[in-house]
Amino acid sequence: MQTVLVAVLGTAGIILSPAILAYITGRQRRHEKLEDYARQDLVAERVTEAADKTREVAHQAAEAARLLVASNLVAAETAAAATALTNGKLDQIHTLVNSNMTAAMQAELDATRALLAMMREFRDFKATAGKPASRQALAAIEETERKVGELATTLDDRLAQTRVPQTEGN
Repeated sequence: MQTVLVAVLGTAGIILSPAILAYITGRQRRHEKLEDYARQDLVAERVTEAADKTREVAHQAAEAARLLVASNLVAAETAAAATALTNGKLDQIHTLVNSNMTAAMQAELDATRALLAMMREFRDFKATAGKPASRQALAAIEETERKVGELATTLDDRLAQTRVPQTEGN
């Protein structure tokens, strides 16, 4: 039970970490945009004042605006690259978490199947010795059979879901 709880908590932490990082990055990006807009407003105001003064100053302001646009294009490209990198890392983390969880479930299923086989062997051994199995033992066998069925179904569903993204990615 503690292993499952640790696995669930660990998985939750791994899944939530990228979401929190994406949230913080988004907030920082919004803040940068507000600063960028304020800077653009200031440049536009200065361009207007310079156009009123002289033609030469207007030409210089136009050059400054061109450089600002180029700067914004570089910033946009950088942001797009950072987003693509973040998404790639999130996909890697998701794949690792899924594969680890699937491996843990497979190990649990294998161990439960082995336990069920031992329980059945013991029941059969007692039956050949002429002693009936206790109600508790029969109930435990029945519960273990149910658990094996649930684990197998869950694992099959998980493997099917894992195959879908892999085939979409190809």
